[in-house]
Amino acid sequence: MRIPLYAAILLCLPTVLLVWWAATRKMDFLTPPSAAALCKIREEALASLPASRPEDNAISIKVPIPEENITIQDTTAQVSPTALDDITSPPVLDTYSDRAPEGSAKLFALAAALERAGAFQRAFLAYERILDLSESNPEQIQSAVSSIRRLKPTLPNWNNDPESAAQAVIHIGTGEKFAQVLPDIIAEVIHEMNTSSSGIVRFTHELHIGRMIQNTDSPTPVALWIAGPGEDAPSTDVLSFTTDDQKKLRNDLLKNYFNLVRGHLSKTTSYNPAPEVLDDPSAAMGSHITRLLWKEFGRSLNPKP
Repeated sequence: MRIPLYAAILLCLPTVLLVWWAATRKMDFLTPPSAAALCKIREEALASLPASRPEDNAISIKVPIPEENITIQDTTAQVSPTALDDITSPPVLDTYSDRAPEGSAKLFALAAALERAGAFQRAFLAYERILDLSESNPEQIQSAVSSIRRLKPTLPNWNNDPESAAQAVIHIGTGEKFAQVLPDIIAEVIHEMNTSSSGIVRFTHELHIGRMIQNTDSPTPVALWIAGPGEDAPSTDVLSFTTDDQKKLRNDLLKNYFNLVRGHLSKTTSYNPAPEVLDDPSAAMGSHITRLLWKEFGRSLNPKP
């Protein structure tokens, strides 16, 4: 005879309840265990665990850090006096180029040691090698740029003889709309670029006004390039943009001239590309392009016969 499902369920429930009551009727689930009982439980639990060999705690373990993971703040590394070489002799523009393969972290430590020794011109050069020769991550690049911006106003121009500077001509072609305001703006731009190059390159300008460009309210095209002196001198590429805002013209010119210098150096040299302009093109002109790169730029536009 087959028992119906519902009858089987009804018969099972009392059985389960009876077994549970018989097994737990003498147990107390509400009263917390005494201290002695807890101590006994701990001892039994520890005795049941396998023995383990003692280890140093995680805080005291000293893990060697690969050089490439050393952060840019690791400038407190000890640099021996002999590692500074002769800091009293006049440096040259490519000073510490031989240290670049050692990595950016060591160049930061070297620059910090040179600053502590009062050799600020040499420290400046060490920061520049982080930008133009060393393999650096974005954080290290930004830290080097910040240090260069901090030190540069305290140092004299590298070259104070205009006659010995490399000659370069900034060219600008546009319509008559900007003909009246451009001379004053270009004078400011040239001053910025001469200062940024630390006197290594001496810039002049040539203005080309296109009479066929209509003087309307629409944005006016502007073409820019930089060349050496003379008709057949080497030249950068040509960059162009359009604008109808005279107030932004100076900033636009500086940004595009920076990109011309940066792009030309990337094509003609094997140095690291200068960091891109992210904020102020005027500040970037003097901090992102090292003085060694300015020298290379001037040399490329003034080839020897």
